[in-house]
Amino acid sequence: MENPCTRLKKEELLRDLPLYQDTFLCRNAYPEGASYDLLCTYECVEIDLIVSGSGIHQIANQSIPCTAGDIYVLHPDVPHGFFVKESGEAMEIRRLFFDPVGWFGGDVTDPESSRFCYGIFSDGSMIAYAMLNTKTQNEVVSLYDRIQTELYDPKPEWQDSLRAYLTLLLITVGRYVNRAIKNLPGFSPKEWKTVFAILGRIHESFGDPELTLELIAKESYSSPSKLSRTFKKITGRTFTEYLKDVRLKRACELLRDTELNVDEVVCACGLRDVPSFYHSFHSYAGMTPNQYRNTYNNTNKEKKIMIILSEISENLQRGKAKLVKEMVEQALAEGCDPEKILNEGLLSGMNVVGEKFKNNEVYVPEVLVAARAMNMGVSVLKPHLAASGVKATGKVCIGTVQGDLHDIGKNLVKMMMEGKGLEVVDLGTDVSPEAFVQTAIEQNCQVICCSALLTTTMSVMADVVKAAEAAGIRDKVKIMIGGAPINQAFCDSIGADRYTVDAASAADAAVELCK
Repeated sequence: MENPCTRLKKEELLRDLPLYQDTFLCRNAYPEGASYDLLCTYECVEIDLIVSGSGIHQIANQSIPCTAGDIYVLHPDVPHGFFVKESGEAMEIRRLFFDPVGWFGGDVTDPESSRFCYGIFSDGSMIAYAMLNTKTQNEVVSLYDRIQTELYDPKPEWQDSLRAYLTLLLITVGRYVNRAIKNLPGFSPKEWKTVFAILGRIHESFGDPELTLELIAKESYSSPSKLSRTFKKITGRTFTEYLKDVRLKRACELLRDTELNVDEVVCACGLRDVPSFYHSFHSYAGMTPNQYRNTYNNTNKEKKIMIILSEISENLQRGKAKLVKEMVEQALAEGCDPEKILNEGLLSGMNVVGEKFKNNEVYVPEVLVAARAMNMGVSVLKPHLAASGVKATGKVCIGTVQGDLHDIGKNLVKMMMEGKGLEVVDLGTDVSPEAFVQTAIEQNCQVICCSALLTTTMSVMADVVKAAEAAGIRDKVKIMIGGAPINQAFCDSIGADRYTVDAASAADAAVELCK
């Protein structure tokens, strides 16, 4: 299981003062009698605030019902996890890790002192619990928000500011700690400390094949039988079962995150030999180590690709052309199918822009920058799409009719159509009826799109319809018209197939006509 502090110390921003905050949704099932994945905070103190939902807080082998407004402060080395019922809603939990030694000084950093973390564990407990009222919960959430702002957007003296917010958070929560229930019932602080010390030793030395409870008892001048009883009483498992579980979890991590072979994994995890490892691992994971590695790698790759596609779509909507180009290249490097990148990344993002444009949520400038980002991504994809035989969803030719030089609306329609996956032949402005028809024949276009801004050029659209009839393609090629002076009545009067009021509607109509 990942040590949060290991992750923290990789953050360049945080230097040598580990502190990390995140918000997560707990969706784990909580069937009766299940075994639980528990998170150890090691040298970090953890503060968990339940923002919404309800469920179970599993600490060692003990289950505590929890709900919105509950807050827990956990001493280093306390293994725990949050779970919800099968039919329950997810809990939203704000979680904060920090290393007291890095942020404070004096007896506030000494776990043996009654002032450790400003007295929040003053009675020797390992877990502090408080049920906050709405006002206090809002105050705590505000402190979380300030800490997050200082972490990810640091200003001058940010460390002093963070230290102050942490101090205030601990003092605020400490005032509401319910000393009657913050320790789990039935266990003395001494028993908790004994077991958590053993857990810490397990997570620290599980790679040592000689690690046994007898060895720990000898080092601590304790009775092995007494330690064994206390350990099982609190965790619900024997020392051997827990150690084996930790080693197998670590083996899973190494199979997922490294290129170590099975022999090296066995050695790193303190396991006895390869044959017994295969047997234990199959019982634990339901598959062989190699099957587990392949399954995880495939699943992880799919998740990574989905994230990249989502980022392509989001950045296209924001008009970040350079980022879109880089992410398309990254998706290709990950082995993603070019057609999937086109449909679920680029076209997905452009569809959102089209809908927003149709609803007047964005305007022409936003559409133009999104189209530019789309074209940048498509330019990377084109050779890959051609090589894989991917075809456009249809082909249209578009132009402003003869006598009219306006092209802003025409260009916008073109971009929207390309955003729908159509291949568009742009004839420009001042296009004659014959040029429209000839292009449709030569390029095998399914739709002719005519644009006009001037009322004096509207009649040319009727000539386009007549030219198509004269060329004998009227039953094969649809004709769309649009522009400021055009309406449905005019469309019907000249025998055109479709009139649309805006660029987004024109793109939707063209896709429909190409089917």
